[in-house]
Amino acid sequence: MTRRRLPLFALIVCMALPAYAQDDDAEADNGAYLDAFLRDFEGSSDKLNQLAGAFSEEQYSWRPTDGIRSVSEVFVHVTTANILLASALGFNHDMDRPPMQEAEQAITSKEDVIADLAMGQTHVREALKLLKEQDLSGEVSAFGQQMSRYQVLMILGGHSHEHLGQAIAYARSTGVTPPWSGGGN
Repeated sequence: MTRRRLPLFALIVCMALPAYAQDDDAEADNGAYLDAFLRDFEGSSDKLNQLAGAFSEEQYSWRPTDGIRSVSEVFVHVTTANILLASALGFNHDMDRPPMQEAEQAITSKEDVIADLAMGQTHVREALKLLKEQDLSGEVSAFGQQMSRYQVLMILGGHSHEHLGQAIAYARSTGVTPPWSGGGN
C-alpha cells in the first residue's frame, strides 16, 4: 500500500469501527444466546415431531422391555418436562391436559400424542418470548434447588436431545427410518 493511500485506508477503518460496534450491541440486545437456544430447540423439536409422525398407531405402545417407557410415553414425557421447565422459567399456563403424573398413561393415541408434543413445544416458545438475555443469570427454583435460568435452559435443551436419541433408537428398533435421514439406514 502506498503512503498516500494509508491515511485514506485508516480513515475508512476508523469510520467502520463504530458501525461494527453498534452491530455487536444490537446482537446482544436481540439475545444471541436465546436466539441460538431457540434455533437448537426448534431443530430437536422438528425431529421429534417428524418421528412422532413416522411411527404407526400400533407402534405407539411398543416398549423395548417391561418397565421402560413406550413410544407414546417418551413423547408425552418430553412434553411434561417442557411444561415443567418452562414453568421454572416463570411461564405458567393452564392447559387441557391430565395431571403430570397421569399424562403418560392417559395420552396414548398417535393423534393425541402428536398434539400434546406440539402443545408442549409451544409452551416453551412462549416462555422464551418472555425472557430477556440480561435475566438469564437470575436465580429460580427448580427441582428443589436454586439455579440460574441458563441452567434451566441447559437442562431443557439436553433433555430434548436425550429423548430425541431415545426416540431414534426406538424407531430403528421397530423398523422406522427417521424421515430426515433420506430413507437410509
